[in-house]
Amino acid sequence: MKVSFLTQDDFEDLTQEAFASIRLRTHLLLHESPDDVVQRIIIGLVKGTYIPPHFHELQHQWEHFHVLHGEVELMLFDNNGCLNKKVILGGQSKNVIVQIPPLIPHTLVCRSPTAVVMEIKEGPFDEKFAKVIPSWSYSEDYSIVSRDTITSMMAQLSIGDRFII
Repeated sequence: MKVSFLTQDDFEDLTQEAFASIRLRTHLLLHESPDDVVQRIIIGLVKGTYIPPHFHELQHQWEHFHVLHGEVELMLFDNNGCLNKKVILGGQSKNVIVQIPPLIPHTLVCRSPTAVVMEIKEGPFDEKFAKVIPSWSYSEDYSIVSRDTITSMMAQLSIGDRFII
């Protein structure tokens, strides 16, 4: 491992890559291998990206998010898709870091035009156990429901509402 630095210009480059991405987000991996015991990822987000509500089923799969630029909203759901909690991270909020234990359905929603978030999680990374998208959530294929429909619905969700279109 070598000493490395990220600048505000790197954040700008990352968000520009996110604008060009079909998913409206992009990842910069800071770890060297999926086998590393600590996975470190910088995520560039553009408002309108959709990260499906999901959870991590293995006991070591906690996630740590640190908002470095912009504002995101963390949404926590119960196992039936009811919204339990919404927390703004970054921006004018005093909340900038969250750690989420395994088995808690969650998502991040980009509320500012762009955002940059650092994700830290325990490795190694195994694609087949990366995340579980519950049956009440929508994947990112948009064959049934468009991203705009999903993100519009999410913008209207209140505590106690079910994630459903």
